[in-house]
Amino acid sequence: MGWISNDYNHEGWVAFVAPDGRLSGSSTGAGVLFHGITGEYQPAGEFDPDQEIVPDDLIMSWRGACTCGWQGELWHRVGSAAEADIAARREYVPLGDAADVSGEVEDAIQAEWCVHIAPSEAILGVEAAAKEHQQSAHRLDKTVAAAKAAGASWADIGRAAGISRQAAHERWADK
Repeated sequence: MGWISNDYNHEGWVAFVAPDGRLSGSSTGAGVLFHGITGEYQPAGEFDPDQEIVPDDLIMSWRGACTCGWQGELWHRVGSAAEADIAARREYVPLGDAADVSGEVEDAIQAEWCVHIAPSEAILGVEAAAKEHQQSAHRLDKTVAAAKAAGASWADIGRAAGISRQAAHERWADK
């Protein structure tokens, strides 16, 4: 499962880490699919000729990943439930099981990814506010022009806009 930022510029996921460091977000019943052929693992087959399958038991770590290239901190697979420690980024996944992390670890990785995308998410707010500001400035210009055409004085317009008569005249006289 993955996550998409509100601007659609980032897609994050929990990535399996192969013994050679490659990342993948795709698994099959036979293991995890990784791009590239090293010759050390089973080829994925004719439908995925540029991928190979790394057995689940060889996946010893995970990390957050994003389409922009960001990678989160490494999480390690430990050999027993007693060794598991979310705060220390240690997850117990029994050998013989699929190498999927728990929901708790997935949530922690997603939270880390959310910190990564926070600046771009905040920029969306700036963009929206700037657009609203431009639209309201345009509406104000048109309303001032209509008030002036209806005979309002610069003093009245300035008072309504919260500025001086002179500032109103300087701002809108040539528009």
